[in-house]
This record gives sequence, C-alpha cells and structure tokens, in this order.
Amino acid sequence: MTSGRKSSINYQLTDTVGQNAPGQYDSAGFIVKSGFQYIHDTFNTFSFSINDLEIDFGTLVPNIGTTDTNIITITTPYGNGYQILAHQNHPLQIDISHQIPDTTGDNSTCTESDSDTWTQSDIYGFGFNAMGIDSSGVATGIGTSQFFNDIAYFRQFADYSSSESHQIIMSQDINVQDQSARISYKANISSVQPAGNYENAITFTAIPKY
Repeated sequence: MTSGRKSSINYQLTDTVGQNAPGQYDSAGFIVKSGFQYIHDTFNTFSFSINDLEIDFGTLVPNIGTTDTNIITITTPYGNGYQILAHQNHPLQIDISHQIPDTTGDNSTCTESDSDTWTQSDIYGFGFNAMGIDSSGVATGIGTSQFFNDIAYFRQFADYSSSESHQIIMSQDINVQDQSARISYKANISSVQPAGNYENAITFTAIPKY
C-alpha cells in the first residue's frame, strides 16, 4: 500500500503499510527484516575512516607528557555492530637499540589489554587513549567506555615485534552511522633519553559483526 522514510525535527521513521507480516524477526543466529522500509538499510555501506594519518609530537621535553590526536569514524549499516582493533609495528624508536618503551601507567598495570591512569610526570613511555565522541566532538565514551574509564586512562599498543596480538579498542553490538572516537597518543621521556627522530606505524582494523 505504501512505504518510505519520513522525518521531522525530532524523529525519523521508516514504515511499511499493507504488506503481509512486515517487521523484524529474530531467532538464534538469524534476523529477518520483512518490509520495503528495510531497503533503506542498504543505502549506507560499511565504512571506516581516519581523519589524520600523521601524528607528530614535535620536540619532546623531559618530564612533560606530549599528546597529539586523530579521529576514527565508522558506519555499520547492518549486522550486529563492529569491533576496531589496533597494534603497532614496534615501539617508538630510532633503531632497535634506541626506543621509547610502552607506558606502564601510574600503577604499573597498564598493558596492551588493560588501561590505567597515566598522569604522573615521572612515568615515561608511549601509550594511547580512545574516547567515543559525538558529532560536536564532546566526549561520550560510546563504544570505548568498556576499555577506557575516561581521558586519564591509557593503554599500550599491542606490539607485533614482540608477537603481541592486536587488541580491541572500540566495540558496539548495534548498527551505527558515523560513530567516532578521538584517539589520543601520548609520549613522555626522561632527561637521559637519547635525542633523535623516533617513529613507528600504528594499524587500525575495523571488523563488522554478523
């Protein structure tokens, strides 16, 4: 009889009227979406983007943590959400003999899978925080709160050079559109850290859930 997508200032609606048994039906391992309204689900493809591919700390000053950020954004039009995983190829380094180690956090409990606060100026290393944000850039923790309590919590990147497996840093069990997180990278060095250009490569992998 009719179907389509309607919207107003506060609401969005898709509907199917007149078709036999329209609606979403769920069972173990299966989801059936019956009705012309669900064609709109196919209009958005799975996508993942990073707004800045080069993180530059500039000149590091001993005992002063330096940060830089970028934003990751994901859309999942169907299925059961997503997972975003991350790893580094090796620690920040000039070469294998001159590295900035991964941070262990304020309480020496920060690992590639567990976050910890990192606020003390005499705790050295390299780490990151992931914080879900809304379209205005305001922190919400959506998708990341199970991994990072707030912006003071950091983790190590899983290190492929040490045979560590990549780790989940953001995840949701529902479809999302343009869901974003701000990734904050932090480095802090001691006064005896050798001078030089330190670098590594970070890889993010977005995986849809079905």
